Amino acid sequence: MLNAAIVGLGRWGQNLVDSVAGKSDRIRFTRAVARTPAKVAAYCTEKGIALGPDYAEALADRSVGAIVLATPHTQHGEQIMAAAKAGKHVFVEKPFTLSESSARAALDACKAAGLAVGIGMNRRFYPAIVEMKRMIEAGELGTILHAEANVSANLAATANTWRANRTESPGGGMTSLGIHGLDALVMLLGPIRIIDCRSARRAMPFDVDDVTAMLMTFESGVSGYLACIAATAHVFSLRVFGSKGWAHMPNYDTLVKATAAGWGPAGIETKNFPSTPTVRLELEAFADAAEGRAPFPIPPAEILHVVAAFDAMLSSAKRGSPCSVG
Repeated sequence: MLNAAIVGLGRWGQNLVDSVAGKSDRIRFTRAVARTPAKVAAYCTEKGIALGPDYAEALADRSVGAIVLATPHTQHGEQIMAAAKAGKHVFVEKPFTLSESSARAALDACKAAGLAVGIGMNRRFYPAIVEMKRMIEAGELGTILHAEANVSANLAATANTWRANRTESPGGGMTSLGIHGLDALVMLLGPIRIIDCRSARRAMPFDVDDVTAMLMTFESGVSGYLACIAATAHVFSLRVFGSKGWAHMPNYDTLVKATAAGWGPAGIETKNFPSTPTVRLELEAFADAAEGRAPFPIPPAEILHVVAAFDAMLSSAKRGSPCSVG
């Protein structure tokens, strides 16, 4: 059983704790760090978690084997480096960091210390996307031609959170939402070579972008499109087109496959999957990596590449022209 400290006990930090509390035999939270402990004291008492305001104390606690960061994105780089120095395995909520250079330094520090690194990309653990990846690799869709993703939601009610801060949310909803689509495309299709992004604020009541869209070219030659709208109804949609047909996730638990059939109606197959506790699964996968049972499913090279793609997206949006990744 891996003992972990949660750093940051806002809504998502509590969700991470709740996902495994009393449900997992591989990881448990025994310590918490919060900027204002009084706000979460009752919660920590209920969960049996030691609470304090000092990250350094959590790092010095020999009973803690891992750090889980649910903190503002701008703090991730330094916090990961501190965890590596203290010899703690580290799991980081997305985005890992906000720049390729800081991500590389943090990953290098963890590698040098022989530590496991995990990233909070829970969408990768949905059975539908795992099956889509299997279909692609098995050649069931033929030659892959193009992919499209949309990850959107209404963030207009988050005015008092980091989502309303342009420094913490560059690229608007891409930081908290769309990056899941970016990561999913990398999972399915490999590294991205070029990104051409446009981003703007049109309806959001605070100063962050709410429409971010990009075209991309993968190193394999596949083309792609990703959009994130931060001021609309929630949607998660992912579709991959191949010479033998397409596969589509219209939501997290459904996979639709269409067979190419000329101009006539395509053969449609729909498969529904049971609800999946993806947050618990990603934390347990991290615990397995920390305790040497299995590598974390998202390798450091892909963690770094998604940050590099995010970095290129921001540069492209600023310049108004395509940018190379990495």
